[in-house]
Amino acid sequence: MIIRIASAVLTLAGLLALISGLFFWTGRTLNLISLHMLLGFLAVGALWVIAIGQALSKGGSWMLAAGALIVGAAAIVVGMRQATLMVGEFHWVIELLHLVLGVLTIGIGHMGAARYRQGTAG
Repeated sequence: MIIRIASAVLTLAGLLALISGLFFWTGRTLNLISLHMLLGFLAVGALWVIAIGQALSKGGSWMLAAGALIVGAAAIVVGMRQATLMVGEFHWVIELLHLVLGVLTIGIGHMGAARYRQGTAG
């Protein structure tokens, strides 16, 4: 049940964080950065719950869990520091990296949830 709830939180928070992040690129909604950060923290927290849960289940993967922990930590670090990273003409590289890490957070989380469901079925 915890994995199911974490998966729902990951989907909702991750999607809303992704949408709000894309709006930031247009220069709109810059006043919602705190909400975007909260959604990102929720998504990464849900990712970590799913990662550990699937690793502890039958047929779970500790490698997937380790990858999820690393991707989640990287998403948080890049997100928190992106205003000071590679400032200038090529700052878009950092923004793109943060976007990719966000998409990976959602994708890896759903892979972990699927692996958990397979391990607990039957």
